[in-house]
Amino acid sequence: MEFLAVNLLQAGYPDQVVLREIRFELQAGQFLAVCGRNGSGKSTLLRALLKLLPHLKGKIYLAGRDVFQLKAREIAALTAYVPQVTEPVFDFSVEEMVSMARYFHQPIFFTRLSEADHEAVREALFLTETDHLRHKSFNHLSSGEKQRVLIARALAQDSPLILLDEPSSHLDLNFQLQVYQLLRRLQKEKGKTILVTEHNLNLCLPYCDRLMFLKNGKIVASGQPLEVVNKRVLQEVFDLEVELRENSSTGLPEISLIHHRERD
Repeated sequence: MEFLAVNLLQAGYPDQVVLREIRFELQAGQFLAVCGRNGSGKSTLLRALLKLLPHLKGKIYLAGRDVFQLKAREIAALTAYVPQVTEPVFDFSVEEMVSMARYFHQPIFFTRLSEADHEAVREALFLTETDHLRHKSFNHLSSGEKQRVLIARALAQDSPLILLDEPSSHLDLNFQLQVYQLLRRLQKEKGKTILVTEHNLNLCLPYCDRLMFLKNGKIVASGQPLEVVNKRVLQEVFDLEVELRENSSTGLPEISLIHHRERD
């Protein structure tokens, strides 16, 4: 069953079209990574799916419902969004930041949270290993800690689809791996549908079911990792020569850069 369906999407701004003729489907419970160079339209795609851009054409369906007909609260019930690290205007604590994800569940905004809401917040903090930060100011955290808190907020929202914009950015190697292991666990154990944008192909390859490559706002390749990760596609997408070898722990391709040393 498809949870997300996009057909002939065009998105951007009044003076700049960023995405053109985007067409893809994401099945319920699938894990899709969208990859490409800076400026290829990855982050714009996520904002378009949430109806956050001034210029949108085409069709977007979430769980069979037309996104353009949905209110913000209805979209929040279906989709949680993890942006790249942001700075809130007010000085909220970590617990307050994560608790904000529960307000759309309330019949009236900013009513008191229920015990079920508090339990969802506690579980999200525990899963992201940020429970020890709950009373700290979000603005005083490191970039990596902030990223984990934003992921915790998305988990507390408990929406079936999670959109993450470069979730490994600002994280050290250990936490990069932990984030993707957590996302796979949410996919397998809780049935979450996951869409990430990512620069680090070697990181996301073992965890995603499908890869989609964007270039200049268009899809140039899409499919299972073994189908689309090859020298021809990577050359076309990144304008870069690479070496491919098999990763001994996954059996999947591992990408290495080719360094041309200048002679002295």
